[in-house]
Amino acid sequence: MTPVITDRQPTILIIEDDEGVVRMLRFCLREAGFDAAEVFTGGAALDILQREPPDAAVLDLQLPNGQGGAVLDWLRRSEERTGSSPVWVVMSALDWVEATKRYGPLGDHFLAKPFDPWELVAILKKLLTAKHKPEQSSAEHGDAKSRGGVPAEGAI
Repeated sequence: MTPVITDRQPTILIIEDDEGVVRMLRFCLREAGFDAAEVFTGGAALDILQREPPDAAVLDLQLPNGQGGAVLDWLRRSEERTGSSPVWVVMSALDWVEATKRYGPLGDHFLAKPFDPWELVAILKKLLTAKHKPEQSSAEHGDAKSRGGVPAEGAI
């Protein structure tokens, strides 16, 4: 598969109800070369995610009315439904242990507030790079099946 090369900046959807945090994230994300859009409620986030999914989402887990969990569930299920989903990072005033108890496994997709916004930028770049890394076809490397089960020289 040949990767599609575009000049488009990745779009990050900020889902956060604290306007000060939104301003900080918008500034840092744009400085890092991302397009940033923001919403303040889970309902608005779900509307955008369903209509025009961004490349990534940054989600405050503790949105009003418990909507952070609903958005997180949508992001997790999106991969199952479509085979693709925005990469995501959640942030919360909860510590990792409490957030994991309430919302399930979060892995490396979690930042406890307060956090360094540049750490968030680094995490997003890492996740987006991993998602868009072109898979090398077996034909490029001559897999063992195409050579009758004989591994390529130097292959382990």
